[in-house]
Amino acid sequence: MSSVGRHADVVVAGGGFAGLSLGMALSRAGLQVRVIEATVGMGKTFRGELLHPPGVRALEAIGLGEAMWSTGAVAVKGFAAFRSPPAEPVRLPYAPEAGPGAGFDHGKLLMAFRRELGEHRAVQVSSPVRAETLMFEAGRVVGVRDADGGEHRAPIVIIADGRHSKLRAQLGVGVTSTLLSYTIAPGWEDPQGLPLPEYGHIFVGGPGPVLAYPYGQGRVRMCIDIPLGVTTGRASLATYVRHHFASLVPARLATGMVAAIERGHFGSSANHAICTEQCAVPGAALLGDAGGCAHPLSAGGMTAALHDVTTLVDCLRVHGLTDEALLVYQRRRYRFVRAREVFAHALYEILRGAGAGPRALREGVFRYWERDARSRQRSMQILSGDDSTVASFVTEYARVVGLSSWQTSRSLLRDRAAFGVARPLAALLWTAGGCMDVARAKLMSTLWLDQQRSLTPAPAAVSTTVPTAVPRRRLSLAVVARKTTLRRMRGWLDPHAP
Repeated sequence: MSSVGRHADVVVAGGGFAGLSLGMALSRAGLQVRVIEATVGMGKTFRGELLHPPGVRALEAIGLGEAMWSTGAVAVKGFAAFRSPPAEPVRLPYAPEAGPGAGFDHGKLLMAFRRELGEHRAVQVSSPVRAETLMFEAGRVVGVRDADGGEHRAPIVIIADGRHSKLRAQLGVGVTSTLLSYTIAPGWEDPQGLPLPEYGHIFVGGPGPVLAYPYGQGRVRMCIDIPLGVTTGRASLATYVRHHFASLVPARLATGMVAAIERGHFGSSANHAICTEQCAVPGAALLGDAGGCAHPLSAGGMTAALHDVTTLVDCLRVHGLTDEALLVYQRRRYRFVRAREVFAHALYEILRGAGAGPRALREGVFRYWERDARSRQRSMQILSGDDSTVASFVTEYARVVGLSSWQTSRSLLRDRAAFGVARPLAALLWTAGGCMDVARAKLMSTLWLDQQRSLTPAPAAVSTTVPTAVPRRRLSLAVVARKTTLRRMRGWLDPHAP
């Protein structure tokens, strides 16, 4: 079967936000790019609509900033966190030097990107073309075969077909996927907008957190975290949201979100935590959600995808269309991504949890934010990705744990005998220990990848899978050993802890 279309230096399988952004960035770096996309329009799944400042800066650097703002995107200055019931929020602004974030309509954004790429001769967008299988030669990925048998060959193949990537499995990388919850995302027109029109809003205290933000002038989006097991259907969801979430938000917003759900003006998506152990093999690499994703509460998915884009393009610029470029990309990518995964896990556990431990930590987080500007600034640097080290997260999280422990002990000693403090503190430490265990495991994973000196071929490209299985097993056993030790310590602190 002959190759389809003209010569390409890079084939990108997936023409969503990440794939189109990469296509533009590669074309500006002087490369010929072919983007393969299976759909023409927009799917029904709800997609991200918030960018932190590093993401906005990245879009502007690769030449798509103007396209984004042309869709009616609005600047976002930071976030505001509301306790339950609604009261005066804690404002968490981005640093002035970081620039603004942005809120936008995802569908309009993709259409604007497609128009922009259509004007660049260095980019060929093939749609609708479904990437079906990877092509291997001499232990290396050399292209993609589509559903009609067409071959799309290039020195480098990038897989950007989303969190449920079908091509990812053909690389043979280790993947863990956990279904966490569901998001219901009503959107509606409201000239008055949110209480703080230029901020994202976080409301806590219900079965899950609620994230609200402007995604256009006078347009409000609310992303409601729905636990697993809740009955679906428009009427059932409206009733559930009315009973469990309406009291968390200002009355006008409660009315708007319930009405939007009743009218069917909402998107939905399943929230997964997907973690990959590697993202590159000879000739190919994963990009964006195909390389893993976290709970969307931190609004970091699209910013992380753009970090992938800029990192990959920089590696290809320095090292050429080589496996060395992909190896360096893998190292640099995970140094950033692991910190995002740890932060998203901890934030979600704290803001959604109903037990004594999460409640104490949640109160500690608010007190930490209220304490001084330095705490708010450090939180926003980590949230936005301007500070992307696991060590920074661990340091600030330890401050929150210390503050929470002190507050819990002080409150309980004031109201009851000293012996009553042990169990609430044990619950708090158990919750905190779980988050720190995740941080340790992901840090070990990053260090392991830093030690790799070459890419491991995908199992489909070689006669045996031993080279890929041994390192993964070694890492997994180390993680299990640490988890077992921590579980025993928690059991000693609290015999009723799971």
